[in-house]
Amino acid sequence: MTEFAFQLAVLVASLSGLAIISHFTIKWVEKVIELTGLSEVSAGFIILSVMTSTPEIMVALFAVLQGDPGISVGDILGSNVFNMGTVLGILGLLGYLQMCCTEVLIELTDILFLTSLIPLLLIISHFHIFDISSPIVGLILLATFVVNVFLVARKRTPPIEPDPSEKVGKGRMKIVLGKLVLGFAIIAVTARLVVGASSDIASALGAPPILIGAAIVSVGTSLPELTTSLAAARREHVQLAIGDIIGSNLTNLTLVLGIVLLTSPAVDMTIFSEILPFLLITTVIFWRFLMRGGVSKIGGLILLIMYILFQVVTIQI
Repeated sequence: MTEFAFQLAVLVASLSGLAIISHFTIKWVEKVIELTGLSEVSAGFIILSVMTSTPEIMVALFAVLQGDPGISVGDILGSNVFNMGTVLGILGLLGYLQMCCTEVLIELTDILFLTSLIPLLLIISHFHIFDISSPIVGLILLATFVVNVFLVARKRTPPIEPDPSEKVGKGRMKIVLGKLVLGFAIIAVTARLVVGASSDIASALGAPPILIGAAIVSVGTSLPELTTSLAAARREHVQLAIGDIIGSNLTNLTLVLGIVLLTSPAVDMTIFSEILPFLLITTVIFWRFLMRGGVSKIGGLILLIMYILFQVVTIQI
């Protein structure tokens, strides 16, 4: 019991550290984004979304190396449901998303929904409808990531206007890059602690690692998306915030999950099939409101309720 309490404390402390350092790292990434000339949606999708997915990427790396890919799979799916349900739900409740609909966002949401269907191939294969290996699905997801980045990079929407009072010169850029390197190093260390503690807790409870990843780890690794999106929305960069969420989910589903499936064929499909429907449902709910012009406060509440239901169902699995 003492060992379990210690590992739980390590997990909580590691997740807290992971969220905090990720937040500060992403703030410096935003400075770099201002110099790229990308649109808000493109910047949010291509750059910011990959950066906010850094915790998931690090957790995936160490989970695979430790032989517990289930932790990463649960983290990926749980993080995506958290992003769609909690992050977009909170933004909707605060009134930031009432008039957020654009053609680019609709296209990205369509891509996200279609991409979310790809892992269904594993569930279909699990029930022996037809056979397809995890590495093949992983390759499909990685190819989808490359195609998505290419398509979004071609979008020509208005770029982010840099703040005249915060010009970044060469000297300043070196400082920014130095802090980014340090931030990523700390993220790697805390992610390693998260995976180790999660694995020990799963063993102590006799629970599948994918369950711990979905119910607990995913909350900590998704906090960067929450803080970054709220900060972007307050600065009236709502498109950047939504681009970050959709892009982060796509990055998790394609790049991160693709790497995990490619390197770790053994994944618990039973719980996988219980979690994936929530991601599809929350995506459809957001898409439905988006098609009507934006997410109302009622829509935000519905998304939040969906995440609460997800946690209830996940814990009872």
